Amino acid sequence: MKKILLIIIMLLTLSGCYDYQEINNLGIVSAIGVDYKNDEYIITLEVLNDQTDKDSGKIKSYTKTGKDKVLAKALESAADLLSDQANYTHVKLMILSDTITDGRFDTIIDFFMRSTYFRENFYVISSMDTAPEKILNNTTDESPIASTSIINLLKSNNYSSNSSVLKTFDQIVEETLAFGKDTCFSNITLDDEQIKIDGLTIFDDYEYKATLDNDYATIYNILSNNFYRPIISKYYDNSSFSVAISEGSSNIEIGDTINITGKLTGKIMDNEPNFEIRKLDVLASINEDFQIIINEKLKDFISILQEYRSDILFMSEKYYQQTRIKEKYFWVNLDINSDITFAINKKGLIYEVQDEN
Repeated sequence: MKKILLIIIMLLTLSGCYDYQEINNLGIVSAIGVDYKNDEYIITLEVLNDQTDKDSGKIKSYTKTGKDKVLAKALESAADLLSDQANYTHVKLMILSDTITDGRFDTIIDFFMRSTYFRENFYVISSMDTAPEKILNNTTDESPIASTSIINLLKSNNYSSNSSVLKTFDQIVEETLAFGKDTCFSNITLDDEQIKIDGLTIFDDYEYKATLDNDYATIYNILSNNFYRPIISKYYDNSSFSVAISEGSSNIEIGDTINITGKLTGKIMDNEPNFEIRKLDVLASINEDFQIIINEKLKDFISILQEYRSDILFMSEKYYQQTRIKEKYFWVNLDINSDITFAINKKGLIYEVQDEN
């Protein structure tokens, strides 16, 4: 009953054209999984159950899966298994399998861009080693709706490792179709029945190129100026010293070389070596160490993008804005210079830094 009242409010606000009986007969689809095996598309729909759990009061979900050689018919075959009419206006997540991202991404983009059933503000992620059907059926009493749990995981990750990249379908379409841009989004996996963020899936136009690890995803967020306290660590004699990058920004300029400039500041998170951080010379040495690490990581990341020819940092677009010259891959052969300055924020220290001179 709680779910029905919630849906009534949402649908009346959005459209104003449903009555109670119509809403009660809708199968509200919250997520869609897209797979391809044995020459068939496999569509899995996650549907909100119209009955709340009597013990917990939580709304649960169930799935229906359809198959066909034609994508549109696979979607229809899944919807035909529902006892209620499928409603796609509240889809909030799409999961793409490895077989889709490896050769059929253009078909997916084209179909869902043209479809009148779907809005374009749902999130898109990949699952390279676990079938979307299995992911969407991975529910628990604490997490009865898989798509909600996945989105919450991706969002909450920004407060920890900052390795998630959560984009909506319309963002991905724009990045795929626009000159000088390529798209990317997070990959997830199922490890011992636990859903985990597992890297960054990158493209060159519609072509899947690679899935980079979580560390690279964090660097992507730093270079995109979309970060929240990512942690960088360095070991000194097997003891870790860690900082969280809390403020600042970076900038990429394209000319005869790729130049990364900017200023970042961070807070000390871990001081296992027990450095005397109240001493300015010690602090300056640590700053220099981490500045070197950060710049090397940024250069390495862009060299990886050069290897895969994946312009997820929009370097061709930046060059076009500067010169009005359209050259798509010229940047893949350029040298990379990174001159990011880094300093630990003194206000974040436990003690005031004293000048001993």
